Amino acid sequence: MMKKSYLILTLTTVLIAGCNPTSSSSSETLIPLPNVVISKLFTASSTRNNLIELYNPTNASIALSGVSLDFYNNGSNDITNQILLNGQIEALGYYVVGGSAHDSVDVKNKMDFQLETGSLPFNGDDAIRLTQGSRVIDAIGVIGFDIAYSTNQTLIRLGDKENHQASPTYNRFQFISYLPNLFEYLKNDLHEIKSHDQLYEGPRLESRYATYPFVQTGSTTIGGGGYVETTNVSIADGDTATFAPSGAFPGNSVRYYYINTPEVDGNYVRAEPWGYVASKYNKEFVMRNASQSVFYIQSIMGGGLKEVNKRALALVWVNQQLAQFLIVREGLSENVASDFTQIDLNLSYKNVPYLYFLQYAENMAKINGWGTKGFPSNPEGEKSPDWNYLANGGVGALATQSPIWSPKLPLPW
Repeated sequence: MMKKSYLILTLTTVLIAGCNPTSSSSSETLIPLPNVVISKLFTASSTRNNLIELYNPTNASIALSGVSLDFYNNGSNDITNQILLNGQIEALGYYVVGGSAHDSVDVKNKMDFQLETGSLPFNGDDAIRLTQGSRVIDAIGVIGFDIAYSTNQTLIRLGDKENHQASPTYNRFQFISYLPNLFEYLKNDLHEIKSHDQLYEGPRLESRYATYPFVQTGSTTIGGGGYVETTNVSIADGDTATFAPSGAFPGNSVRYYYINTPEVDGNYVRAEPWGYVASKYNKEFVMRNASQSVFYIQSIMGGGLKEVNKRALALVWVNQQLAQFLIVREGLSENVASDFTQIDLNLSYKNVPYLYFLQYAENMAKINGWGTKGFPSNPEGEKSPDWNYLANGGVGALATQSPIWSPKLPLPW
């Protein structure tokens, strides 16, 4: 392993002005850097444990002279902190940048560049660029915006490492959001979820949750993340169904956690576009052949067991598939949460939070212009077959409670 490099960094804009990488010799700065990428970003639970991992997918070693990591803190449009790298990245090799304050000696031994001042200067909402002189090689985060894109997460670049491509423009779905502090993935590709196809298949219910309590120990109102097998009694609409009592689950109308499908007509609500389509999908497709399907209700670890209307809040698994994911994948839910709370990090599949699978599915529905991600926000997207968009002077009105509609994607059973 190459000898580690150390740098004392004063976190001020004054230092940046004095450390312009273009001040190096022309022989170093004018040679274009090959395709080095930011392969992983560890925004840890404690800032002192933050790390940045670079990867060289080429068959030649690459010198890092004149290369820097530029940080744009707190929504700044200008560089606020900068780390000048040195040494080289071996062919098909990794290069890890971290701080001397890191808790783990084993992790520090894997660092190729150690910042002696303590911690890397980012906290999950700061844009970062890998640059060579004035050339942007790779980027992560959005300059000028204070968006929590990686807070308390391990971001791992999508795809197999040999196919990694640097990009000067950040796309959040170039990276997969893993749980925080997964330092066991440092300098390797042992993580299991890597591809678009795996994300689009959705999560599965891991057997480890069978050992978790359905109700948090010592509480009567908070979920423990465990699950019970049950049977479906009835289906109300696109995001609500009733299940029979089983174990610690008393039996109840269950509101599907994470999602909110458009309304159908009820005592206190009026129908909305896609409401009856979402209801049709839940009733006739997701919950189809209920007597022959296997249902599990999983409580939300650290979350409430019920919502304000006294319905249970839970995850609904049908034949090992997450019903919420299937509904979001078709574009039949309002937007899911964009930020991860601790509750969201409590439930995962192969170390990827359930919520990230939903975010990815929602993004694909937006790209395709399906369901609620279609018209009118996407003028070229599909229109709801249960809605008359021209009625009431253009305000619109319910056209039918029995829309003609079929899923875009086959059910996985």
